[in-house]
Amino acid sequence: MTQAYQARKAVSEAVSLAFKRHILESSSGFASEPMADAYRVNLLSQMLDRCDALQETGMSEESAMYRTIAEFDQIAGQMRSMGFEEAGDDAAGARWPLLGADEAERYMGERDAYMHRIALGVFMCVACVAPIMLFVALSAFTGLSEILFAMFGVIGMFAMIGMGVYAMVSAGKPKDDRRIKEGRFSLGRTLRRRLIQMKETIWEKARKRQGRGVAAIVTSIIPVLIGAMMDGLWFTRAWPLLGTGVMFVMIAAGVYELVMADGEKKTIKRLFHEDNE
Repeated sequence: MTQAYQARKAVSEAVSLAFKRHILESSSGFASEPMADAYRVNLLSQMLDRCDALQETGMSEESAMYRTIAEFDQIAGQMRSMGFEEAGDDAAGARWPLLGADEAERYMGERDAYMHRIALGVFMCVACVAPIMLFVALSAFTGLSEILFAMFGVIGMFAMIGMGVYAMVSAGKPKDDRRIKEGRFSLGRTLRRRLIQMKETIWEKARKRQGRGVAAIVTSIIPVLIGAMMDGLWFTRAWPLLGTGVMFVMIAAGVYELVMADGEKKTIKRLFHEDNE
């Protein structure tokens, strides 16, 4: 700090040292990391400027110094509210090893990928009837062999079931899934504060997914009704079949959104020890 303020002549070296001592003592409970050190340097600049301003009003140097120190008496509280890491506070009373920010971020990313594969597998299995409906509808449109097209549809159905089962079985759980699930970790204050800030965003995203999922399932009957209306106009049963196929796809899409929403909420709950099953 000394080299940065050698050019200042408005206050004496004793005043500058008093300010430095006050800052260091007030912030002694916080870790010495780049952002915290930069904050301390900025505080010294603010205190020197404030002391200059007080002296310009006619106040003596000593009075200005004590007045400035009194005005900057909440340094620890300000640093705490800004999220600076407190030195030696988390690990001392922690039951389990602290979870690092990079570990938490990796876990959330890996679990999102895992839940996506699970939800995709469920989607494929629920929508597996759609190929049969599609091919039989094509048979009705073209007038070709219904049995042949139905066989294509059955092949498509089993292909979707197989891909769905493969997606679910091959989904790899996160590296630290068991440790996080069983709650064998502790959260530091900085990471906890960061997760609290993320929690509302994650829950809002999950609420929107749930809304889309429920809406897709509830409105999935609409394609069937439209198909029935089209059948009455063009006298072909292809439209109801297509409507039924779309219905299963919409149901599958709704289930996908619900599974993903539940997975996202469960992930953040586990990190807060709220869902350790």
